[in-house]
Amino acid sequence: MRLRPTIRLRLTLLYGGLFLGASVVLVAVIYVLLSRALAPIAPDPDSVNQQVGDQNGVDAQISAARSEERAAALNEVVTQSSIALLATGGLAILLGWVVAGHVLSPIRHITAYARRASETTLGERISLRGPPDELKELADTIDEMLGRLEAAFASQRRFSSQASHELRTPLAIIRAEAEVALAAPQTSPQERRRSETIVAAAARSERLIAGLLALARSESTLLDAVRIDLAALVGDAVNTRVPMADAAAIHLDLDMATAHVVGDRALLEQLVGNLVDNAIKHNQSGGWVHVTVGTEGSKAVIHVANSGVKLDPASVEALFEPFQRGPTRRRARPSGFGLGLAIVRAVTTAHGGEVMASAAAAGGLAVTVRLPAGARPAQ
Repeated sequence: MRLRPTIRLRLTLLYGGLFLGASVVLVAVIYVLLSRALAPIAPDPDSVNQQVGDQNGVDAQISAARSEERAAALNEVVTQSSIALLATGGLAILLGWVVAGHVLSPIRHITAYARRASETTLGERISLRGPPDELKELADTIDEMLGRLEAAFASQRRFSSQASHELRTPLAIIRAEAEVALAAPQTSPQERRRSETIVAAAARSERLIAGLLALARSESTLLDAVRIDLAALVGDAVNTRVPMADAAAIHLDLDMATAHVVGDRALLEQLVGNLVDNAIKHNQSGGWVHVTVGTEGSKAVIHVANSGVKLDPASVEALFEPFQRGPTRRRARPSGFGLGLAIVRAVTTAHGGEVMASAAAAGGLAVTVRLPAGARPAQ
């Protein structure tokens, strides 16, 4: 296992290295001072001349004994100092690790929040407590940034919702006028063709607006949260799309097990409908769609897989972005607006779940949605 060079580890090693370095210098100074203090005292020259005879042998023995004592004392100082240095060095490293962890704990708190932060948790704040130091200033700055982001996202959603609502009325008027023209007996063939074009364009625009409204609503706070039989909801959604699958020569296969969630029924119906619609539209004649509902641990799972053209695995994630269209079966122009999987992800996130997609080697796409089973999603 490779030891990760974290800031805490580096600070600990820095503290320990500085302590050990200062301790080594201190021991060296003590050694030099003690060595000088224990140095043999030079004898007086007059005394030496008087005692050259009889004392010569005795002085030599005393000098040798003192040298041995001095060497032994210096060795003992070095040995004991080394033991004390190792013990206190280990203690210093341990204390450095603890102190560094305490000092850096606010950074871990900020990092943990940043990891779980997302568009749906912008209302949360770090709210770091402590002295007004640089870390507190950093946390407060991030909180202020989150406040600005939350306001920006809320403004964007309100604009999408309000603009979509405002566009519905003029589009309905345009479509109604075109339908009146179509119903009039005196309408010429050229006017009829123009009216049919206007009706088709208005209907397409209305579908786009409905998709934008669904996306804006799914990205906001859930309006309803009730216990839902997921198997029944998926079964009903699939049954309403059987004629669409038959017309496209697509075989629908269901595998249902008991699974319950707590959430917004309308949004979950939109989620399932989009998954099945995409699986049928982005398919091939004579292909198949397999829908599975079940549970995995504490999660309720919806799995929708379909046949179709081969997809680049690297491009699958981009399909969840708004207005990103996948390849369709033989059509002169692409169907839909590329909002289907974007709405699926937004609804899943609003319910505290996760969605994953993968390209099959033989062609087609498999999408798996995991939702908290029976738990009330965060508001």
